Amino acid sequence: MTQIATGGGLAQGLLILHKRYESSHNSGEQTMVMRKRLPFLLGAALTTGAMLVAQPAAAATRAAAPLSCEGLAKAAMPDASTTITLAALRPATPAEQRAANDPRPFPPAPAMPAHCEIIGKLQERQGANGQTYAIKFHLRLPVAWNGRFLFQGGGGSDGFLGDATGGFSSQPGVTALAKGYAVVSSDSGHDNAVNNDPARQGVVTFGHDAIARHNYGFGYIGPVAQAGRALIRAHYGRAPAFTYFVGGSKGGQEAMMAVQRFPSLFDAALIGYPGFHLAHASIAQLWDGQAFASVAKAMGQIGADGQPLVNKAMSDEDILLAQGAILAACDGLDGTVDGMVEHFTACTTARVMPAFAKITCAGDDPAQKTATCLLPMQVAALRRVMGGPQTKDGKPIYSDWAWDAGIGAKTASGVTQGWRIWKMGGYASAVNNGALIRLGAPSNSAVFRSPPLEVAEDVSSLTRYALAADMDEAYAAAHVKWGALGEASVDFMHADATDLSPFTRRGGKIILFHGVSDPVFSINDTMRWLDAVNAREQGKAGRFIQFYAVPGMNHGRGGPATDRFDLFSQLVAWREKGVAPKEVVATAGEDTPWPGRTRLLCPYPQRPHRISGDSEKAGAFRCQ
Repeated sequence: MTQIATGGGLAQGLLILHKRYESSHNSGEQTMVMRKRLPFLLGAALTTGAMLVAQPAAAATRAAAPLSCEGLAKAAMPDASTTITLAALRPATPAEQRAANDPRPFPPAPAMPAHCEIIGKLQERQGANGQTYAIKFHLRLPVAWNGRFLFQGGGGSDGFLGDATGGFSSQPGVTALAKGYAVVSSDSGHDNAVNNDPARQGVVTFGHDAIARHNYGFGYIGPVAQAGRALIRAHYGRAPAFTYFVGGSKGGQEAMMAVQRFPSLFDAALIGYPGFHLAHASIAQLWDGQAFASVAKAMGQIGADGQPLVNKAMSDEDILLAQGAILAACDGLDGTVDGMVEHFTACTTARVMPAFAKITCAGDDPAQKTATCLLPMQVAALRRVMGGPQTKDGKPIYSDWAWDAGIGAKTASGVTQGWRIWKMGGYASAVNNGALIRLGAPSNSAVFRSPPLEVAEDVSSLTRYALAADMDEAYAAAHVKWGALGEASVDFMHADATDLSPFTRRGGKIILFHGVSDPVFSINDTMRWLDAVNAREQGKAGRFIQFYAVPGMNHGRGGPATDRFDLFSQLVAWREKGVAPKEVVATAGEDTPWPGRTRLLCPYPQRPHRISGDSEKAGAFRCQ
């Protein structure tokens, strides 16, 4: 490490290789929108990705002595608007000390290695409705650097700086920073603490600003990646040998945008449960709310504000009845009755409906409801939700969903809530508390439609919007061009390109994983995209992309699933050593029906087949 840190012979050689690398690839950041409009409309206010790529390549021709951590505050940056607001050397912090200072009700934070912490911002400007916007980033540069760079994706509506540690949803307590990676995270161009107008959807206020929407969709990625690369080069005396993007949910959408829009900046991506059709997926949340609200209304479940309590459409016990019907229909399809549906593609609506018929009450009168049956309208609403949103003429808007056991499960601490909290909300609440209302409604009304509507952030206003929304109108609004950039929501949000050749011809690799019971983004939608990519590649997409389905897993983790596994190591080995991904051992956590159970996650379309031995152990299975 001494030779690398002081810019010795090894660093000099790597710098030469880096210069050849950057000069040999055209910029992948010149997106259609940027080519047409962005330089003219924004000038210096919003630098294009193409400009950002060209400048560091030229700067790299000059060798410079590495800067100290504090010296990075004055480092030359590719975007002249960049300001470094913090540059400080942090000592190593043991996990025990971090846990003592961490009040969050989550697993204790892992140990933090000694590192240089950087916080900066760029492209600060005055935007819509008097709001000040900037792209802020958080970078950590470990003292014991392994020569690699990791871009950490965001989540939800973003707007928070991120911890820049590179954590993994499937590996609690493990971080890329602790492994020696330089890590950057970002707020994606808006700040929840600043850009927050209660009359305009609160933390989703940025949806009223065309540039902030663009940055949230993908525009921030190029500038932040280039800022991180410049600071890495300035501090260590060389560029990173490999750059990875890791993200799930909205961060998964960002990972897909990274390889599709900025292919020259990234070498590989770990993509989890991605919201790559988020403008349409947000309409699915409105659809879900209306389906379950109709049941709640018929059952007399009305809140103090006079609106149906969506969360009261099904109790936890009702969810368990539905899970039981799915298992009765599909658990044995994989050859092992174990509370998991490994052969989920065979678990169709036609297969599960007869099982639901056996637990359906005789009529819809709530007085006929018992602990052993679901009302016909509850079954109908569930089927409507699982079928996905449609226009009035039956055109699919987003996607259908996989029937899977992860809609609920009985555990030592109660019934798992990961599915229902998104689809309807926690049953005990006396107000609408589901994520489809609290996050879905403001996001759809402000970000995923044009022009954005002004909806107050209180739950009554959001519920009123969600339950009154017209699906056809919402779908049309997602496709309307609007604002200074002339973009529709689908333009800056959807990351469904099937031509990945600018990324893959440089050796780019992708590992993608998705929970079969994800209630936010459908695994069926992800698989359709994979099929389209594979069709374009004439059946040979496996040379650069691999997919893992996780039965029972909810959004990112949780549910009756073996949801703890390491796919990042597989990605690194594939990109750097050419070792193709293979089966991975996954473990069930404490809040599952079977803590400690292990199973194989198989590269799709393979799935685990029982061979012999203890069915609670992965060794009893083989991927075929």
